[in-house]
Amino acid sequence: MNRNNITLLISFILLVFFQTLVFNNLYLFGFINPMVYVLFLVIYRFDYDQTFFILSSFILGFLIDFLSQSGGAHTLSTLTIGFLRPSIIKYTFSVSSEMPVSFQDDNRIFDKYLFLSTIVGLHHFLYFTLVYFNLEATSLIIKNTLLTFIFSLILISLISIFYSKSNDS
Repeated sequence: MNRNNITLLISFILLVFFQTLVFNNLYLFGFINPMVYVLFLVIYRFDYDQTFFILSSFILGFLIDFLSQSGGAHTLSTLTIGFLRPSIIKYTFSVSSEMPVSFQDDNRIFDKYLFLSTIVGLHHFLYFTLVYFNLEATSLIIKNTLLTFIFSLILISLISIFYSKSNDS
């Protein structure tokens, strides 16, 4: 295993650990619960095996669901993002430009945050749609998606800045 694989494995374990033990117990304004484990879906290198990524996405969602005792919404959301991620990468980093090998390696800040926002926003929308699964709860789905998206995006941005600085040293 090379250094990148070990770092990715440690990140996976730490994100599951912190999500289930810390962030699942953190409620801003009584109902906003950040989902920082989505960071794994962002930091997984673009040039790595897509099949392994889909399997990792499933395991990540399953572990979060199992440890949080939730009904499978995390698993379906992360698995869907796992399938859609190649298209999201092409959309956000554009096909004509040179593709970065990873999220951290790219120096185009707008593209990075567009990618991060798309992954986090789509994940949260899928998650809350699956949790409520009712057309009458549309306003609740949108409200929870937007507020959790903002809070999660801030935390994930801060963590990814720290993560990229720790990888540089």
